[in-house]
Amino acid sequence: GPMFELGRESLRLFDALASELRERTGVDVGYRRSGLIQVALNEAEVGRLRLRRSWDERAGISVTWMDRDRAQEVEPALGSTCQAALFSADAHQVDAPSLADACLVAAVSLGATVHRGATVDSLLIEGDRVAGVRCGLDETRAPEVVLANGAWAGSWSESLECRLPIRPVRGQIVSLRSDHLLPRNIIFNENGYLVRKHDGSIYVGATEEEVGFDSRPTLDGAAGLLQLALRLAPGLSQAAFHTMRVGLRPATPDRLPVIGRLSGWTGVSVATGHFRNGVLLAPITGEIIADLIGYGRPRISIDAFDPARFLVRAA
Repeated sequence: GPMFELGRESLRLFDALASELRERTGVDVGYRRSGLIQVALNEAEVGRLRLRRSWDERAGISVTWMDRDRAQEVEPALGSTCQAALFSADAHQVDAPSLADACLVAAVSLGATVHRGATVDSLLIEGDRVAGVRCGLDETRAPEVVLANGAWAGSWSESLECRLPIRPVRGQIVSLRSDHLLPRNIIFNENGYLVRKHDGSIYVGATEEEVGFDSRPTLDGAAGLLQLALRLAPGLSQAAFHTMRVGLRPATPDRLPVIGRLSGWTGVSVATGHFRNGVLLAPITGEIIADLIGYGRPRISIDAFDPARFLVRAA
């Protein structure tokens, strides 16, 4: 579907983006090729994993079905709970905080001005044009405004007389340190994942919680993630707890992002609603918004992501 194609296009851009950011900023964003092993822990999950294999093969993705013994050869961190696995040698990973930092530094080097800690209180609206933003007593005017404030994007619905049905979904991640067991591959299960980062830490993610704008880390969230880590890789029992990260993902009713011009207005574009795919879709989203502003249209179809799909229903 359109989401798969958008992801594939974005992945194609990542290598060049990571290289350009390294050259321009000196920051290594941790973009690496990595094996991905999708693990089934019971018979029901085995059945769903078989369906996943069929879907991957139809999409032209090279995957290998493995029994427990073969899976443990490829990924020694797996325990006896593994019933079957699906392996892909051509997955990738990136360090999201490093990517965000590098993009910020690169933008400044290209002439952008960053207002750190600023809260946008309102949009400057002149007729049918969004002419800038207001932060407290300060006004910043611009020929183009991009609404890319994630889970908070729906806050502009009233002032723009439209419906942007973005809601926050909390995601918690646990970071571990281990001296003796480091997964070779990204270990994925329908309940979460384990991934070793370039600094040696192991991320366990991620929860999916409908709790509004509450971004506090919780004991329940940590416990669930740690239990999953031990089911997937029992050898992590002696790993050290390092840290927790919490974020609010922007979700939409149809689970598709909202990318494009806002119908009935000039000078404003929207880029939000990416839910769990914000990092993956960052390069293509940036390209689409730049193309819309610079050339009037992007090189790929974004009809499925048009904000108008919600605005029509709101009329």
